[in-house]
Amino acid sequence: MRITKWLAVSLAVMMLGATLAACSSAKPETELKPLPPIKFLSGDSEIAKKYSMGLQEIFRNNLGIELVLENVDFATRLDKMRNGDFSMVLAGWAADYDDPMSFLEMWITGGPYNDVGWSNAEYDSLIAQARAEEDPVRRMELMGQAEKILLDESPIIPVYWPQRNYAEHTWVKGIVRSAIGAQNDWKYAWTEGRPGGDNKLSLNLGEEPPDLQSITSTDQVSFDILNAVLEGMARLGPDGDFKMGSGLAESWTISEDGKTYTFKLKDGLKWSDGTPLTAHDFEYAWKKAVDPRTASQYNYMLFGIVGAEDVANIVIPDKDSDPAGYDKAISDLNAAMDAMGVKALDDKTLEVNLIAPNNVFINLTSFATFMPLNKAAHEKWGEEYATEANKMLYCGPFIIKEWQHDSKMVLVKNPNYWDADNVKITEIKFDMIKDINTPISMYEANELDAIGVPGDFIPKFQAERPDEFHQMADAVAWYLECNLEDPVMQNAKFRLALSEALDRKAYCDNVLRNFSAPATSLTPPSIHGATPDEVFAEKYVGKDYLPPTGNPEKAKQLLKEALEELGYATPQ
Repeated sequence: MRITKWLAVSLAVMMLGATLAACSSAKPETELKPLPPIKFLSGDSEIAKKYSMGLQEIFRNNLGIELVLENVDFATRLDKMRNGDFSMVLAGWAADYDDPMSFLEMWITGGPYNDVGWSNAEYDSLIAQARAEEDPVRRMELMGQAEKILLDESPIIPVYWPQRNYAEHTWVKGIVRSAIGAQNDWKYAWTEGRPGGDNKLSLNLGEEPPDLQSITSTDQVSFDILNAVLEGMARLGPDGDFKMGSGLAESWTISEDGKTYTFKLKDGLKWSDGTPLTAHDFEYAWKKAVDPRTASQYNYMLFGIVGAEDVANIVIPDKDSDPAGYDKAISDLNAAMDAMGVKALDDKTLEVNLIAPNNVFINLTSFATFMPLNKAAHEKWGEEYATEANKMLYCGPFIIKEWQHDSKMVLVKNPNYWDADNVKITEIKFDMIKDINTPISMYEANELDAIGVPGDFIPKFQAERPDEFHQMADAVAWYLECNLEDPVMQNAKFRLALSEALDRKAYCDNVLRNFSAPATSLTPPSIHGATPDEVFAEKYVGKDYLPPTGNPEKAKQLLKEALEELGYATPQ
């Protein structure tokens, strides 16, 4: 999932306003043209500015390239990335499930998150083979080969793997924090001796949730809220497992060949308005997610279901300009949806047919894209669905009571939730504060119950609040995206020069200062291989595939060659 991160996010586009060197043989340096400006979009928070300025300094010192930053808010950054309005962007991705495919599938040709426009037929083939491969070791080998191609061509440049640093007061109990999927789950939480009353929480969300419509949402902030107000077939428990009965499904069975899942829903499930929640709500949501009219960027997560990709690939022409073509496309779409391998057999039974066995499928059913949708409500509010607290239905432990956009959000316990008796937290108040210092001050004044701790404050919390300060590994990668629509970024040697010039260790040690690790591949070490004791990146890509400290001399040579090919002057 996209990180705005904090929370979820993208920094962005790089301006390389320098004079660079040129290709052709005989032209004197003075006659060569300077490199055109290349935008580097950056977040508008203090942390984002600091992180982007750190990259600016590294490329200035190691390559003589000057990055010129454009600071914008998170929603604007996402729009610019989706529209290709950037040259380079620092983007974050958090694993949606414990599998390398969560990081690799997004870079296939035309993929919904392939903002860089990269295309490699061999890479696409390897990912397609891995999707259908039933042997777990061979599947990992195929994905390892694919990742090496991605790293060698450098349309993206891994920078760091973050560690989560947070503080929570000792009266806070039972918050489930996960490296995979939704990062925070408040269902199991409670408080003891909290100033102002027990079983309430006051937290900082940091950002306005960009999209609370489950089938189109893409960012970490929204996913955390959706995990609180909705629920899928299974839910991650405090023990780190997706046990049967943990979510809306009472049970499930798996066919002998591992390709057919049959889910049985719990009795008496209800939406927040009291209407019954049925298996048809799951069928509607999953088919709606792959419907090309929805334009879900997460539709690929359902492509393991028989026929789902066929649905997503149907092209629907404009109704007014091509009425006959439109009618045929809709007819084809309806037929493809009928043939898709997800069907409510009755109100309590959902049958799902997969193309190949998938050992993380139960995990997937906990993810926002797989959560149910009430068809009547969804169609009633249309494009306004989930834009206000009173324009969506809830089936999770909490409902949204108040939503003041860009200011605060208040969740309260959902009385119609199937497990309401075991939900202890009665209210969660979220502020949306972007700056660094205010949440720290509020935490120290007991006005916030838990916060993320920025790198500069870690020593203070370690020394003064050792019982409240915590750390955990995240399944997250941060990387530079190079927009291949930019003529300069199209040059592979130029991209490789950037990668080799990047001293990832120095960036982590001197800029981030938060225990992040240099990203020596894309897939972080918290993602497993074919067995739980395997680290995918180490076994199938190679430990330190990218040099943690970079190679400045190699970077300069690659830059020289790139500029000769591009016809630009060398930086002075």
